[in-house]
Amino acid sequence: MKKPIAFLLAVLMIISLLIAPTVSGAETILYGDADGDGEVTILDATCIQRHLVSVADALIQEENIKAATVSGEDELSITDATLIQRFLAGLIDHFPAEKTVTPTEPKRDTLVVVFSRTGNTKPLAQAAATYLDADLFEIEAAVPYTDADIAYYTNCRADREQRDPTARPAIANEVTDMARYDTVVIAYPIWHGQAPKIIYTFLESYDLSGKTIIQFCTSASSPLGTSASNLHALSPDSTWKDGKRFAAGTSPAAMEAWLREMGY
Repeated sequence: MKKPIAFLLAVLMIISLLIAPTVSGAETILYGDADGDGEVTILDATCIQRHLVSVADALIQEENIKAATVSGEDELSITDATLIQRFLAGLIDHFPAEKTVTPTEPKRDTLVVVFSRTGNTKPLAQAAATYLDADLFEIEAAVPYTDADIAYYTNCRADREQRDPTARPAIANEVTDMARYDTVVIAYPIWHGQAPKIIYTFLESYDLSGKTIIQFCTSASSPLGTSASNLHALSPDSTWKDGKRFAAGTSPAAMEAWLREMGY
């Protein structure tokens, strides 16, 4: 049995050198270390070949798979052994492994969106994002709100916007890939019993159809009230969860408890 296997390995090594593909791109030679011994030798190519013919399934440990897959393809193949052989023979000076070893950021499916002019709402949004392992997006007004802009009952900017049903303050930043989120959490303060009109701008700026939307507000005394239903009307094809009002200074633990109650 050993002689046929040895013969097969020898044939594989000879054939792979003859039919080896031309490669391009630059990558460190450490990616050829399939057996994890800290250097690239012919044993690494042999290790891959033996692994592929199931002579020793455990030769390549899980943590060495990325190093073994030096071709840039998603699966280990004879090409990887071939590239190591070609490197050792001086026919190539690098491996095209960038595709398989480049780390990628995990894509989250939940987005927490917050508008927080005075800073009371943002800490709870951050707590929600941490608990939900979500991305956090803070709405930035194109024209920032000053203290004078929110001096209520002085005909300030907030007074005028909140009583104008057509007011849609411009937003300076944007979510670059809204389509990838399944759930969106909207966090806002209460201004004159309603969400700030810049929240309206946000909801009308994206297609949120089919997404689950969770909303919560912060206020000194005003309830969630009709701020909820008024926002629902801006995205009627979304699934809206019952919202909640939190007082400024509410602990992150209280936010987490509420999200757990909703099944998150």
